[in-house]
Amino acid sequence: MLNRALITTASLMLALIVAGCSSSGGIESTYDYNREVDFRGYKTYAFISENPMAVSQAQGAVNPMLQGRLMESIRVTMNGKGYNEVTNVEAADMAIGFTVGSRDQIKVDTYPSSFHTGYSRRGYYYGYNYGTETRVRQYTEGQLAVDVFDVASKNPAFHGVASKKITDADRENQQQTLNTITAEALAGFPLAGGAVVPQS
Repeated sequence: MLNRALITTASLMLALIVAGCSSSGGIESTYDYNREVDFRGYKTYAFISENPMAVSQAQGAVNPMLQGRLMESIRVTMNGKGYNEVTNVEAADMAIGFTVGSRDQIKVDTYPSSFHTGYSRRGYYYGYNYGTETRVRQYTEGQLAVDVFDVASKNPAFHGVASKKITDADRENQQQTLNTITAEALAGFPLAGGAVVPQS
């Protein structure tokens, strides 16, 4: 039976070939997929368990409501691609799990200071003062990894990751932000009945 160990293995696995990478709306995303899978055969999906969310080791305390919100975001994206959710994972074509994480980042920017001009008794002179100004900012980067498994073979089929710098506006509109990040993580996943494999 599929279990959480598969999620952890797939999430930590380094892809030998990156199939796609993109940046949209401040979200960085990438994905990889199993070249032996024919995605045209997929029609239904289910979550890998009643609690399909795994948490990265670097993550601190997690909002317990986050799991349900991300499950809803995945439903929105997968249903929008033409797939149907079923409740019994063994009866589904695909099983979906996901991993969340965040980390504090520090960004240091150095800017040149302004130049100046002046006047002397002999006429104008131009003086340039190239000092520097340093600004340090701290922010939180959130990351979502979505793993799709082939139920029949119990093998991973697709691994998508999206990361974003979290702003106050993102926190105020959490469901909308989660929907956007999830859509980016699954952007490379083909439409139902579409391509044999994800498109780069």
